[in-house]
Amino acid sequence: MLFSNENSIKKTTDNYQRLSTATFVDSSVRFQLKDKKTDYSKQFAHIYAQRLDQMRPLLQAKAAEKWGDKYPIKKMADLREDNPEKCVILGTTFVHQKLKPSILREISEETQLTPQPVRQNFADESDMVILEDEVQRIQLLGEFPVHQFVTGIVVAVLGTDCYENDEGKFVVEDHMFYECGPQKPLKELTSSPLLVFVSGLDQSATHDFTMSLELFQQWLYGNLPNFDKDMDFEASNVVRVIVAGNSVRTTMEVRAKTILMRQPESTVTLQAVKAVDDLLYGWSQSVNVDLMPGEFDPSNCMLPQQPMHHCMFPNSAPCGAFKCVTNPYEFCIEDRLILGTSGQNVTNIQKYSHIEDTLDALKSIAKWSILAPTAPDTLPCYPYYDDDPFVIKQCPNILFAGNMPEFKTGFFEGPDGQKSRLICVPSFSQTESVAVVNLRTLECKQLCFKLKGFDEIEM
Repeated sequence: MLFSNENSIKKTTDNYQRLSTATFVDSSVRFQLKDKKTDYSKQFAHIYAQRLDQMRPLLQAKAAEKWGDKYPIKKMADLREDNPEKCVILGTTFVHQKLKPSILREISEETQLTPQPVRQNFADESDMVILEDEVQRIQLLGEFPVHQFVTGIVVAVLGTDCYENDEGKFVVEDHMFYECGPQKPLKELTSSPLLVFVSGLDQSATHDFTMSLELFQQWLYGNLPNFDKDMDFEASNVVRVIVAGNSVRTTMEVRAKTILMRQPESTVTLQAVKAVDDLLYGWSQSVNVDLMPGEFDPSNCMLPQQPMHHCMFPNSAPCGAFKCVTNPYEFCIEDRLILGTSGQNVTNIQKYSHIEDTLDALKSIAKWSILAPTAPDTLPCYPYYDDDPFVIKQCPNILFAGNMPEFKTGFFEGPDGQKSRLICVPSFSQTESVAVVNLRTLECKQLCFKLKGFDEIEM
């Protein structure tokens, strides 16, 4: 596919007409820290209490629909050793894992010089699931997928309590999750507006995908022939680009290299931020661009990450089409509810369970109805006191996670007819590709801008 002919580019640009702007509402207010002076003195246990308090009435209604009134819904404190009966209890899971990293164990073993094993996954056959409510906890036994659970999930379990060695345990026969809230029916659209997701631009690293980024920009401008024969996926239909984190760097390895090279990290970061600013300025000349912070970007490390300061992007910030947003990010475009993160929640779930596939992790998030269940246990987050913003009360039409090693997509189908498009947005630095969604049909495709040869693009 040729792209170097100036006459053809000029002709394409003259005939190019962008689809009219789609209706857009930013609904991420719950992820914005309201107080300018943040308070980190609160205990993190309040998040779990609020999570259970918010989800208990929702889950009780679902449990009544599934199991009826045959089995009473009890609190753990009401379980009686002398009169066990089959019942339903609700609580928040805590997965006891002996391999989970512990700073206290590291300090205690420091004098014996016992090395901590380097691991990518901390799940083990000895893991136990414990259910907690406001005042009590009980170990769960029975036939249920222990390694498909992580800490922080609100679940209803049906079973019978038992006692072994004076320790209370609950034998599970069945369990259920909230599985997302209600979902509004899709409004019919006459056009096919496109939403583009890109992540992992990694401008702090020495890379060889500069031409791929240039090709992506030229595609946005309409200077390249359509990659897909489907006319609905023409670049002129793109109404918004979501940059899902890690634009400055994608790993901490870059930081380590700059230290070894005795090069100030601030210099590398400043150069990378300037490169990101130049990129986004170019894109925002043609289409609306929303920039989310990522795990390794110069932003607060705790979820929810706040918008990066506009002063970091002197060229892009004055553009009305450019916007810095939170991570997680939720918005409504053409009456479609879109919710997603820069990927920390998915990778953390993979570390502490046997859920290895990124798409399966996204499905689990939708099923659990908690965007970041492992926060604050193993994923840092702000110590909320009176709310848990990670609870998913309304089922999104699109649920995405950025910075994934490869593109994957599928559907989550809820028990009440809900249907969500799941998107694992590929890291551009690894795949040189983006994810594109047709908002009319929710069809999703991967567009690759990798060069196969001197004048050909891999599609």
